[in-house]
Amino acid sequence: MQQDARAVENPISAIFDLSEDVVRQAPVIRTMVRYTSAFIIVWLFIDFILILATLAEGLLVLLIITFVLFVVGVIALVLLRRINRFFKYYVSRHSSIKAVRDMDPMVYAPQGKTVTERFVAYLKGHNPAISRRNVEVAMPGIVHGKQALEYRFDAYIKEPASGFWRIFGYGKHGFAIYIKEFDGVPTLKGMRSFKDAVEDVSARSKVPPKRIVALWKRTEDQTLNDEVYRYVTKKPASMKRGFRKFTCSMEIVSETDGKYDFIPHMVTGKRRPKHRRTSRASS
Repeated sequence: MQQDARAVENPISAIFDLSEDVVRQAPVIRTMVRYTSAFIIVWLFIDFILILATLAEGLLVLLIITFVLFVVGVIALVLLRRINRFFKYYVSRHSSIKAVRDMDPMVYAPQGKTVTERFVAYLKGHNPAISRRNVEVAMPGIVHGKQALEYRFDAYIKEPASGFWRIFGYGKHGFAIYIKEFDGVPTLKGMRSFKDAVEDVSARSKVPPKRIVALWKRTEDQTLNDEVYRYVTKKPASMKRGFRKFTCSMEIVSETDGKYDFIPHMVTGKRRPKHRRTSRASS
């Protein structure tokens, strides 16, 4: 039974309940968008034939009407695609927020000799995709960018894209994870160089980045600069392939006394009931 939209008890819980309602309706709405888009595409094809027919017959009034309808159909199709992309983003965003909300308050580092080895082991334990046979894990990873420069990452994890994607821009695009270990607190200059290197390598490999992680072993007296924090949370790396654009937020992961802290927390892979997270109180 539909409730009165004006009745609000707890604003915070009401917002989450409302978002849950939208997520439940999203598959139905996206299906409606696909069917409507298919109908408009068929109509545009028929309308294009009518335009040619009226043009051949010299029927000016009908030509204007069919042309206007064609333009309206194209605009409607573009708007429907935007709606579809929005709901796809909304569902993904809601799933990530809910996953972080439901996680445990602490994330513990696994066993390993170095900070990088321990974090790669953590990724393998929380993302089954990294354990696939075709996924390459290099520690360190030395790769080349589009500008013919050579870059060294402390860890480079890559699932190659399909040949169809590399040639035509369609199909399985794979993924890449870039990890760079900093000796001390990550600086703005270091994070900018890291981002530029990732974008250059991505432009050459045509494999979109999935995670871009700056690692550092933090001591109690070390804090992250506010300018670096804003850069990491507001300046994602991007890669273009044809008409598609991929974005990936940068991430700073600090290890303190065997525990991880994430800025921001990136949710990847399948959710697990006892997945743990840490608070964002490192800065």
